[in-house]
Amino acid sequence: MLATLLLAAGAAAEDHKPWPAPSGAKERKNPVESTAASLREGARSYRMLCLICHGEKGDGNGPWRDKMTTDPSDFTDAKRMSAMTDGELFWRMSKGRGVMPRFEKQSNERQRWNLVNYLRTLAPPAGKSDQ
Repeated sequence: MLATLLLAAGAAAEDHKPWPAPSGAKERKNPVESTAASLREGARSYRMLCLICHGEKGDGNGPWRDKMTTDPSDFTDAKRMSAMTDGELFWRMSKGRGVMPRFEKQSNERQRWNLVNYLRTLAPPAGKSDQ
């Protein structure tokens, strides 16, 4: 029981630190074209892996939000999403941290790149969110 509490406390502390991707990861290009098929597969992965925390719309208001130590990322925030590279999104979902699982253990690379393509559809184009 004590070990579980210590692990949870450690994960919570880690969640509040900056989470920069290594430069090699940030510069990595998405090898999967954003086609209708890729977006369908990405949406499927999102429903299975992400919706519970990030919500139906990707705005960070998922059913488990109140159980988490930090707010899940809001993928509908155009400014935030335009500041992140595809490689950075891929690296974060692959490596996870704190309560965010390591999806490299649960999905293959193509599935994660499809998910990156899908996440890109959740935010309005930069400059359109304020209108």
